[in-house]
Amino acid sequence: MLSYKHGYHAGNHADVIKHIVLLYLYNIEKKTNKSISYIDTHSGNGIYKYISKYMDKNKEYKDGIKKIQNYKGNNILIKNYLSTITKITGKNNFYPGSPIFISSISSKKDKLFFCELHNNEHNLLKKNLNKYTNIKILNTDGFDYIFNKVNKEKNYFVFIDPSYEIKDDFNKVQLILNNIDNLFSKSKIIIWYPVLDILENDTFLQNIRKKGISNIINVEVPIMKYGDNIGMQGSGLLLINFTNRSIMKNLKEVINEIQNIIKQEENITRSKLRYL
Repeated sequence: MLSYKHGYHAGNHADVIKHIVLLYLYNIEKKTNKSISYIDTHSGNGIYKYISKYMDKNKEYKDGIKKIQNYKGNNILIKNYLSTITKITGKNNFYPGSPIFISSISSKKDKLFFCELHNNEHNLLKKNLNKYTNIKILNTDGFDYIFNKVNKEKNYFVFIDPSYEIKDDFNKVQLILNNIDNLFSKSKIIIWYPVLDILENDTFLQNIRKKGISNIINVEVPIMKYGDNIGMQGSGLLLINFTNRSIMKNLKEVINEIQNIIKQEENITRSKLRYL
């Protein structure tokens, strides 16, 4: 959807969840791989200023990064996320998107591919990442890119983070999942999804479970009690082919901590962490 701008939602509770987990899993991969081939399917422009017509309109960051930025606890994943933001932004006057996060922690041997279909966002991303030499910025649909360009014999780290403002995004995610064994069996994949309609969300996850995909972890963090509310009630992640033994323990600790901080009401649906 070319009218979509992530700036309206940047720094919200979904960004907090997805970026904490993204940084954690990427850093795990760095420990065992001399180089990583990373693909971001829906990159955005990478830099979202708090004082702007986009972030200032809905102020979603106030229920996300602003709730957690003064964290005084001991969870290492949250502390790493916040320290990474400080290193990137200095005075914290903007929120970094996933391309900035990953570029800032990648090694020079890593190969980073950022896909952005929106022309203006693509041009801004090129400007915002101009100091990095290990990247390629593509003015293309990220779903098309991974289906047409990914070599099934290679290992990739893929971050799939569409807007879901059109239902077709859910269908494209299902298509990727249908091709895990065929095209992506050697790749590590993170897929973010919003929890909007509870019945549709249950059906979405049941359909994934029926596919019988091995090594798929489901993380879901509600921000309220699930019900007939309008709007996003939480965020979920599908983590595919991540097998490090410490992941489940560390994710359980961090999602409970995140939920306690960013929840929007006291009587809230519990977070989920499970193999599908």
